[in-house]
Amino acid sequence: MNTNSNDEIDLIDLLKKLYNSRKLIIYITIIFSIIGIAFALLSPVKYNSTTVFITQNQQTGSSSLSGVASLVGISLGNSSYGGEIPSTMYPQIVQSVKFKRLLLKKVIDEKNNLTLENFITEYYKIQEDEEENISDLGMTLNEEKYFKIITEILNVSVNQKDAFISIGCEMPNAEYSAKVAKFSRELLQNIIIENKIETARQNLIFSEGLLIEKKKEFDDIYSKLAFFSDSNLNSVNSFVLNEKNKLESEFQIISAVVEEISKQVEQAKLQLKKDTPVFSTIQEAVIPIKRSSPKRTQLVITFGFIGFILSSIF
Repeated sequence: MNTNSNDEIDLIDLLKKLYNSRKLIIYITIIFSIIGIAFALLSPVKYNSTTVFITQNQQTGSSSLSGVASLVGISLGNSSYGGEIPSTMYPQIVQSVKFKRLLLKKVIDEKNNLTLENFITEYYKIQEDEEENISDLGMTLNEEKYFKIITEILNVSVNQKDAFISIGCEMPNAEYSAKVAKFSRELLQNIIIENKIETARQNLIFSEGLLIEKKKEFDDIYSKLAFFSDSNLNSVNSFVLNEKNKLESEFQIISAVVEEISKQVEQAKLQLKKDTPVFSTIQEAVIPIKRSSPKRTQLVITFGFIGFILSSIF
């Protein structure tokens, strides 16, 4: 009982001390709140714009293409060219040197022909070095300054459960933040597509080049056969017949080759279509109306609360 009584007395004494020092507590709390107001007003205003997209499943489209291919004597099988980039790697792509270089060249203000690189130079007062020294990361020291800022303003998150990817951009200009978010999504999708279809595209280029070459041979042999037949209409000797049979054999062979390569070209086109990833944009980047930071009310309340706690402890 005595211990409980002492605790109650100590608590009452503590509350009395706080009450007696209420003016000091109020003054300090007000001072901290004023500091919070100043901090909130002086902090740079930033706007955040976000775009969200998903990668569509290609399984249905693949079976449709296989069905069409089978009608013309082409078998696509179940093979797929190229390598699929897992969605977990998308943030690493955004942080790559190639991605950031392409993004810096994007025009974010058509009226003033202002690129993202120009904006960063002006707003962040970037002082470029005259010497283009290469760092250990394979970029110039000037690029390293710009890339660091891009890392700060861009955020990529992957939701593996619902299979969607969101790209957010926070900048001091609302319109620019929306445009950079949109350009980032487009660049990321293009890089993914290029990587996925590279092998299929090279295969198509090779097949088309081979078809052009064989078609030229086909035209040459066809012309020779036609000219030989017209020149020897009335000749029936063995030499003429042998030469004609020889040309006809060559013509049949090259004709079969051209037909087979034509099928390969069509197969390569279908495979390219099959391997091309399809993206669906769930949420397009829009110009934000409200700022994302600073959250002024929250800052003032936080500073005021800190002032109250510190003054009470004091």
